[in-house]
Amino acid sequence: MAKDFYKKLSERLKKAKEELEKSKKEAPPKKEEAEVPEKPSLPPSLPKKPSMPSVQAPQMPVRTPRVVEQPKILVAPPQQAPAPQAPTIAPTKGPAKPSIVKEREMGGISVTELEGEAPTTIKYKPISMEMPEEFEAGGGGEVVAKEYIQKLKKVDDRFPLINLTIKGEKVTVAWGRISWHDEINNLVYEVNEPPLNDKLKKVLQESKTLLRQKLDIDFTKIRVEKAYEYLMNRFDEISNEIAPDITSKDKIVLQYYVFRDFIGLGRIEALLHDQNIEDIHCDGFNIPLFITHRNPTYGELQTNILFQTKEELDSFVLRLAQKCGKALSVAEPLMDGSLPDGSRVQITYGTDIAMRGSNFTIRKFTEKPITPVDELDFGTASPEICAYLWMAVESGLSIMVAGATATGKTSFLNALSLFIKPELKIISIEDTPELRLPHPNWIPVVARGGFGVKGYGEVTMFDLLKSALRQRPNFVIVGEVRGKEAYVMFQGMATGHPSMGTLHADSLPAVIDRLTTEPINIPKPMLENLDLIVFLVQTKRKGEYVRRVNETVEIVGYNPQNRNLITNRSFRWDSENDRFLLLKSILLDKIREKMGYSVGELKSDLVRRIKLLKWLQENRVKDYREVARYFNLYYTNPERVEKLVRRSKK
Repeated sequence: MAKDFYKKLSERLKKAKEELEKSKKEAPPKKEEAEVPEKPSLPPSLPKKPSMPSVQAPQMPVRTPRVVEQPKILVAPPQQAPAPQAPTIAPTKGPAKPSIVKEREMGGISVTELEGEAPTTIKYKPISMEMPEEFEAGGGGEVVAKEYIQKLKKVDDRFPLINLTIKGEKVTVAWGRISWHDEINNLVYEVNEPPLNDKLKKVLQESKTLLRQKLDIDFTKIRVEKAYEYLMNRFDEISNEIAPDITSKDKIVLQYYVFRDFIGLGRIEALLHDQNIEDIHCDGFNIPLFITHRNPTYGELQTNILFQTKEELDSFVLRLAQKCGKALSVAEPLMDGSLPDGSRVQITYGTDIAMRGSNFTIRKFTEKPITPVDELDFGTASPEICAYLWMAVESGLSIMVAGATATGKTSFLNALSLFIKPELKIISIEDTPELRLPHPNWIPVVARGGFGVKGYGEVTMFDLLKSALRQRPNFVIVGEVRGKEAYVMFQGMATGHPSMGTLHADSLPAVIDRLTTEPINIPKPMLENLDLIVFLVQTKRKGEYVRRVNETVEIVGYNPQNRNLITNRSFRWDSENDRFLLLKSILLDKIREKMGYSVGELKSDLVRRIKLLKWLQENRVKDYREVARYFNLYYTNPERVEKLVRRSKK
């Protein structure tokens, strides 16, 4: 049946096709436009629902639209403004990408405006990697490197580290040396201590054993001077009984080791006495300790100190934690604390999480805080930048110091704090006490960890900041902004409490990302309460590590239409020539209005401050109390300070 059906169907289709071709031949020729042939219909006897393959009908001819040529316009009409679009916030994942920057006039000054999270300027340009044919090795970079190595090979720096007072006289018992070592092809920091022969080692061991048995005092709870006097008296009694025949010179040597091991911190005590050391690093047992030197020529240096066994290192870190007043155990192997002198300590205990053994890092701070004069000597900032920041602090503007790790943010913040007037009330809030100010009306508070497993009695920076705002401070200083306390800080800015702090971020987009995402999570419109961001950078220039103010960014306002900050860059560091470029400032106009100055008076005041800072640098006035005294004198009588500077130059 199916075969007969398809046979009949094919015959009918063939017949219909022949009739269609015949009708085309008999049709008269077309005159203007051919008529569209109608679709041939199948005979009515054809079944409507057969199970057969589909047949495609002939396609209709497509009529192309007629193109009308537009008349030429000699004068272009004004462009119509695009329809406003809903503002969007760009995602903050990954590094910020450069994008086009809007520029517009505000008060006669060109202001850069962020597009999304992009930087204020497209900083980098592509550099061709094609080298000339005559290129040879030994270019400028290699010449600089060779000169730098030759300079290091000539280094032989020797200096005292520990002096003991023996019968009213100071005796150097430990000294340091920085010199070149060919075996590691670098400089090495050596700590030299008095040698011990077999007899002195035996006397020292017996004396230490008897002292531990007889001493009934906790040296961490009394002053070092009293502890030293008490310890030396007891040691004299014991040593006279054990070895009455030792010479006075040998006795001084033994006194040093008793002081080092009972009051000090053993092997690293000499390093703690060097004020030119910033950090002390221990990576594990049987590994030399490393230090970070303040001298930019030295940088990171290996030392000749190491802990030979795991047990020796574990015992030391437990003692180090005790000095910080903290507990350390296998159950709680991580610790952050501070030594009695204010040095910051981080410890990791045990080999189950530290594969090379227990390790620690000590961040040392100078006995005398860094001042603006020190920053000028280091080249971190210029007199113009310091004078500009001085006026910003005096006007009660809120400032954030931002940068990567070890760029000197806290030291720079401490230097800025010296610009605050002496009578103003300051409250500083920190995790670890680092700031030191000469102001009499200063309240330093420190966060405290909890007790027990549940952390009962914990006092966070958030708690301290809320409490501080109820005390009507003139300035709030937050050591490091890292959590929800930042929300309270920005609320305080909005209610008239000028604030300063540091933040780990190396660019403006990174600052915005950190402040507007978890765990800080501040709404972007609140960021306009911040007035100024100072970006610091640490880099290696011609073989030396340097810190510089990379740029200062003013927060001019907030654009609600595109939800972006309006910013302006007032200073920029030219890294190629190592100089600071002075750009235009909008905050200075805000300062002028606050102080009631004319533009001429504002510039005159700025110049006076620059002259004073240069004079302090030339006359080596570096003590932070003395520097603050000159700043205070300027507040009360600027004309007198100007006369003093002018008279000294004559």
